[in-house]
Amino acid sequence: MKMLYRAKSASGICLVTDAIAGAGLPDGSRFSVYGDERVVKDGVCLLADRSALAGSASRMIDLVRTLVHDVGVSLCEAIMMATKNPAQTIGLKSKGRLEIGTDADLVVLSPDWDVLRTFVAGQEIFAR
Repeated sequence: MKMLYRAKSASGICLVTDAIAGAGLPDGSRFSVYGDERVVKDGVCLLADRSALAGSASRMIDLVRTLVHDVGVSLCEAIMMATKNPAQTIGLKSKGRLEIGTDADLVVLSPDWDVLRTFVAGQEIFAR
């Protein structure tokens, strides 16, 4: 990741995750997707028999945290890679920035990087 960051810089990286229902669950947690049992192990979701990868357990905040803590990226750059860059890459003008006329999607974090509140289009959809 450090090599990618040095090669592309913050403006050239988009953070994405294919997280499924097991995202954020601790290792060993079991859950079901369309009737198929899954298990979380080492930060990934596997079929219950562990025969195949079934998606990611990484939430966006996990990716931001990893970049800041393990790669040494500034919080501002990590947030840009999670918000502005992906929106810009796919041409979404109302996403990825806080300005008049945009969607007012935002997350409130604790000092320990826990998501405390989430707003979509200015409406609170999650509160811890």
